[in-house]
Amino acid sequence: MPKRFWIYILVLMTIGLSSCAKRNTAYQDDEWLTLERQLPIVGNPLDIKIDNSYIYVAQDQGGISVIRRSDYLQNWVTRMIAADGSETNLGRIKRISVVPEQNRMFFNEVAAHDRIVIVDTTDPDTLKYVMEITGGTGGIKDLDSFPIPNPSGIFTMEIGYCSAGSFRYDRYDGTILNVNNFAVTPLGAASGFALSNDYIFVSAEQCGLYIYNRSNQQLVSSIVLPGEAQRVVVSGNLAFVASRQAGLHIVSIANPAAPVLLSSFETSGYANALDVSGTKVAVSSTSGGIYLFDIANPNSPILLQHLTSCGYTNSVKFMGDKLVVGARDQGVLVYKVK
Repeated sequence: MPKRFWIYILVLMTIGLSSCAKRNTAYQDDEWLTLERQLPIVGNPLDIKIDNSYIYVAQDQGGISVIRRSDYLQNWVTRMIAADGSETNLGRIKRISVVPEQNRMFFNEVAAHDRIVIVDTTDPDTLKYVMEITGGTGGIKDLDSFPIPNPSGIFTMEIGYCSAGSFRYDRYDGTILNVNNFAVTPLGAASGFALSNDYIFVSAEQCGLYIYNRSNQQLVSSIVLPGEAQRVVVSGNLAFVASRQAGLHIVSIANPAAPVLLSSFETSGYANALDVSGTKVAVSSTSGGIYLFDIANPNSPILLQHLTSCGYTNSVKFMGDKLVVGARDQGVLVYKVK
């Protein structure tokens, strides 16, 4: 056949392949993340929280691990002291949070019924049952707790969680619980939240991101985002949303009444968790592993590294110059971030 015919075929093939190529950003460097430590655990590390001294891991049927940051010494907890002084086995631990300043841990346990259990961590080797939150605690998707800065009343801690489609907010003083202080219910099911001094940010699955006034819980605005919004982290004037099949979204909240989608990056797997540190964002993407981005320019995030050697991932947290990853089949992985 004429040479011109084969050139024509080659051009058509090149155009076809180019049109099918998935958008990708060139790596700046392929060694931004270096594995420093692998910590085997029992169960599936579904949630991770970190304070100045410890890494806390919710391990589904495997209970809880409390890992000392200084030397990675691990305390595996499967039982706690019950209200009557006896020991009781932990059920399936899905979410976990701590207020170390007041020796309190909060975890979502699925056993006979879904509940949030509050325990005393004064002795980190022995968890002591204090009380529990029940009612409106079915199918919790996100849970976190914080000390209340400069409290004006008796309550010194606040607890937020996404359950039964709503974001719920409680307050606690170590003994008394102000349960169901308020709840907000977006059109989509609430699956994640972030709090600022003035606003509540709720990721609402197929309906995107909702912003509420914290003082009166009135809806300020919302923005529809592709995919199913799972988690939201707020840093400065930006909200970062892990949106399952649509990957990462970066939203300007400089004007909370009119949020603007600045950029998106489609990840492989399902983006289910994320964390922000300075100008870096890490995204956990289930079977797609971990993505690390430079977001110095939020309009155009740069992919620094896509790591798949960690396998299926559930959670990711920055810890200083390290990144802690909960990997279903490999336990807790600690990476050095360059």
